[in-house]
Amino acid sequence: MKRLTGKVAIITGASSGFGRGTALAFAAEGCNLVLTARRKQRLREVVTQCEKLGVEAIYFADDAQEENTALETVKLAIKTFGKIDILINNAGIGRTLSLTDTSMSDYDLIMNTNVRSAFAFTKAAVPNMLERHDGQIILVSSVTGIVGHANETAYTASKFALRGLGQALDKELLDQGIRTCVFCPHAGATEFEVGHGRTTEGVAASGFLTPKDVGQALLSVCVQPKNSRIVELRLASNNVKY
Repeated sequence: MKRLTGKVAIITGASSGFGRGTALAFAAEGCNLVLTARRKQRLREVVTQCEKLGVEAIYFADDAQEENTALETVKLAIKTFGKIDILINNAGIGRTLSLTDTSMSDYDLIMNTNVRSAFAFTKAAVPNMLERHDGQIILVSSVTGIVGHANETAYTASKFALRGLGQALDKELLDQGIRTCVFCPHAGATEFEVGHGRTTEGVAASGFLTPKDVGQALLSVCVQPKNSRIVELRLASNNVKY
C-alpha cells in the first residue's frame, strides 16, 4: 500500500514550485488533494497531473491573503472528502529590497501572504482535526527564518513569524493529536527565485533545491510513526556549506 493512501491534504501555493512538487510527491503516495493558489489554469494542470497518478484532486483558486480563501478551501475539502489529515501552508512571496526601499505596501503584501494566510488556513482546518484527534500541520518557513538576511527585512520577519507560530501550535495542539512541523528550506530552483538580479537560466543552473527534493522531504514529515514527530526540518542542497 502507498504510504498516504486514504489521506487528504490541503496544499496552499500549489500551482508551481515547492507546492506543485509536494502535490505530485503526495499523489504518488496515494494522497487525495485539495490545492489552492491564485492561478486557475496552473492549478488545473497540477490537478490533472495528480489525477494521472491515481488520486482524486480538486482545487480552489483565489488569493491566500483573503480569509475567505481559507474558509472556502477547507469547506470544499470537508464536503468532498469528509476530513483534513494534512495542511501544508506553503503560499509565499518575497521581495529583495533594502529597508529604506521597502514600502509599507510591500511589508503588508509579504506579511499577509506568508503569515496571515498560514494563520487563516490553520484556524479554519484545525477544528476538523480536533474532532478526530489527528492531523499534521506544516508551515513553510525558510533558513531566512533562522538567520536574518540583509535586504530581506520584511521577508525575514515573516519567516521568523512562521517559526514562532509553529512552535506555539506544537505546544497548543500536540496533546490533542495534532502534530506541527516548521519547514526551513534553502533557496529553490523555482520561479520564486527569479527576478531582482536572478535570471531563469541562472536559477536553473544554481544547484538550488528542486520541487522534487522538497516534496520528498515533506513526505518524510507525514509518514512518521504515531509516537514521533519532526518538529523542525532544515533542508539544503549539497552545494550549501555550513
